[in-house]
Amino acid sequence: MRYLVSFSFFCLFVTCFSQKTYKVISVHDGDTFEIIKNGKRQSCRIANIDAPELKQSFGINSRDSIRSLILGNEIIIDSIGTDIYTRMIVSAKVKGHRLDSLIIQKGWAWHYSIYSKESLLADCMKSAMSQNLGLWSCGKQNVCPPWLFRKYNLLNKSKYCKSCNNK
Repeated sequence: MRYLVSFSFFCLFVTCFSQKTYKVISVHDGDTFEIIKNGKRQSCRIANIDAPELKQSFGINSRDSIRSLILGNEIIIDSIGTDIYTRMIVSAKVKGHRLDSLIIQKGWAWHYSIYSKESLLADCMKSAMSQNLGLWSCGKQNVCPPWLFRKYNLLNKSKYCKSCNNK
C-alpha cells in the first residue's frame, strides 16, 4: 500500500510538470496548430479528434472556429508523443476546458474513436449530432469522415463525400 501511495504521488508530480503553457501562433486546420517551443515553431496535432480536411466540406469552417477559440491564447499542453509528420500529439486545455471536447461539442470534428475510447468524447459527438451543430448541420448522412476523405480518389470523393449547401 505504501508503494502504491508513493507511485500515485510520483505520477501526479510527473503529470503536473509535463504540462506546459504556450501561446498559439497559428492554426493550420481544425486539429492542428503551431506554438513556439524552445525558440522554434512546433506543429501540434490535437489527440482524440479528427477534423475535416481544408479541401473537404466544413474544413474551412472548422479551422476558423478553432482559430477563434485558440489563436493568440495561452493553452496548457501535455505532449503525448509525435506522429509521422513530426507533429507533437497533444492533449490541450484552453481557459480551463479540454480542447478536444470543446471542438467536438461545437460540431467541428469527429471523436477519433479508433484511437480514443473516452465516453465523454463519444457523448459530446452524439450531442453535436443531435443538435445539428457545425458539420452535422446537414444531418449525419451528409458528412464524410476525414479518414475516408483522405483515402478516396477524386471519383470516390465526388460519389461518397457529398455535402449540403450549408458549408
